[in-house]
Parts: sequence; C-alpha cells; structure tokens
Amino acid sequence: MRNPKWHRDEIILALDLYFNPNRGTITSTNPKIIELSEKINKLKIPVNRNDEKKFRNPNGVSLKLSNFLALDPKYQGAGMKSYSKLDAELFEKYSTNLSLLQKDALKIKAEIK
Repeated sequence: MRNPKWHRDEIILALDLYFNPNRGTITSTNPKIIELSEKINKLKIPVNRNDEKKFRNPNGVSLKLSNFLALDPKYQGAGMKSYSKLDAELFEKYSTNLSLLQKDALKIKAEIK
C-alpha cells in the first residue's frame, strides 16, 4: 500500500533542506536527510500511516528532494519527474523567497515535540 500524499508542512520542511547550501548529497544515508525524516515523522499531521517503517523514511525523503531537482532550473540533470502539483506550487513560491521559506519552516519545526 502506498503512503499518503505529502502534506504542505512536510514539503516546506523538505524544501528548507533542499535549499540549504550545506545539505550534502541527496541520498538516504545523508545524516541531514535522516534527521529530516525523523522530524517529519514527529509532525502532528492527520494522515493514515499505512506502514510506520516506510512512512517518510530517509529513502522517501531523498526521493522527495530528487523531485525538486526536476523543478529546479539551476539543476543541469533531469531529476525525478514524479513531483506533485503542490510540490511545484511550493517550489515556485519559495525558490525566489528563501527567507520566507526559512521563516515558515521554523514555525513548523517549533511545533514538533
């Protein structure tokens, strides 16, 4: 069974890491991606988590960041083309206003217990 669609707050946190100049590689073994996976799993979002082990695990988070590569005009490669409409909308909104992205991401992170 597939995981549910990504929530707006999850995407904002993923974009915050994507645009971080110290992000590192987009792989499931990157400590920053692992940390983001853990944060996302602590969000109080009303979604049906079909499989707790697979829900927003580091592999899924790295795939989400790879989706952003397809939207990024600065990226020379192709990226993953399975991004959502919401991914595209939020990428467009925040790619030109990183200070707003950081502000919104901080608000979301403050709610994580």
